[in-house]
Parts: sequence; structure tokens; C-alpha cells
Amino acid sequence: MQIQYFGLSSFKITTKQATVITDPFHKDSGLTPPRGAADILILAQKNKMLYSAVSGISGGPFEVFDPGEYDIKGVTITGIPLKQEDRYVTVFLIESEDLRILNLTHIKDFNMKEDEIEELGEIDILVLPVGGNTVLSASAASKVVNEIEPKIVIPSHYKMPDLIIDLDPLDKFIKEMGGKKEEMEKLTVKRKDLAEEGTRVVVLEPLR
Repeated sequence: MQIQYFGLSSFKITTKQATVITDPFHKDSGLTPPRGAADILILAQKNKMLYSAVSGISGGPFEVFDPGEYDIKGVTITGIPLKQEDRYVTVFLIESEDLRILNLTHIKDFNMKEDEIEELGEIDILVLPVGGNTVLSASAASKVVNEIEPKIVIPSHYKMPDLIIDLDPLDKFIKEMGGKKEEMEKLTVKRKDLAEEGTRVVVLEPLR
């Protein structure tokens, strides 16, 4: 499996059988919207234009935006609604190639109860927003990491050049996590590569 990052909460996940793109953002963000072919398109809020600029995505992808379970091309996706103030935002458990990714999209409040976290099972890769303001703050995000205890955490939705949305820089979260990080253009991972203990913080260079 390979994971690449566009910016905000938009990622490209490539498995042997499918290409998945999440939350392609609109040009109103100040960033160039994601483009490319996909088999599966995951949208946490289909009715929010900022996170559903689908015009740049080709290939006639199957769209997943509602809570529930979906099986498409060797990828199992479970949508879980989380209450956020006056609305719901869907987060997604993505399973393929014996790896389990929890994508917390662009939530501001992680309010899963302890038994709900246990029901999720073991999480290999946690993708979570860290930029504060409209999403989780750096300190709140680090607490989520401690609750879920993933093998790898990939931060998202933080300040970057040209982005006009007011977000905190990534450094705040890295500091909360003890200052250690690995930077790479893409994460290539297999089940056998995962460490038995500890959490790696992987920072992905945004695709341009």
C-alpha cells in the first residue's frame, strides 16, 4: 500500500487493486485542487464544497459519503458519523492488504467513547487533522493518538504555503508528539513492516 498527500484532508491511497482519493479540496482554499484517476472517492461531507471538488477526479469512481460499510475492489470502508456541534462529519475506517487505516478527515471534536474505540479494533495508521481552528488542535490531536495507539500517525489539515484557511503550523503537533518525525514524499507500507511497539509520526510532502 502506498499513501500520498495532497493537502488539507485529501489523500491518495493506492492498493494492488484500487486507487482511493479522499476529500479533494476546492480552489477557494488557495491550493491547486487534486487531480487524477480514482476507483473510490471518499467524501466526509459531500455537501461542503471545500472538501468535495470532484471535477478534477477522473475514472468514474464509486463515491462513499454515507455511514455504513462498503466493499469495493478489495477495499473495505466503514463510515462512522461523529457529531460536531450542529452537524455530523463522517470518519472512515479503511481496510485493505491486511492494513487498517482510521481517517479522521476534518473533525474538530473527537468524541468517541472508550467502548467505541475498542470496537474499532487495532489501528495501524491514523490520519488526523492537527491545525486547530476548524479542526482538532495540536494538543487534542496528540490526545487522540494516545487513545488510539496506532503504529503510524500521519498529520493532516495544517498550515502550508498558499493556503488561505487559518490553521496552525505542523510544528505545534510535532512538539506535542515529542519532536520526532519522519519526512517523505510517499509512505509505502506492508503489514510486515509495522513495528510491534511505539508510534511513528510520518509527515508526507504534499503532491503538486
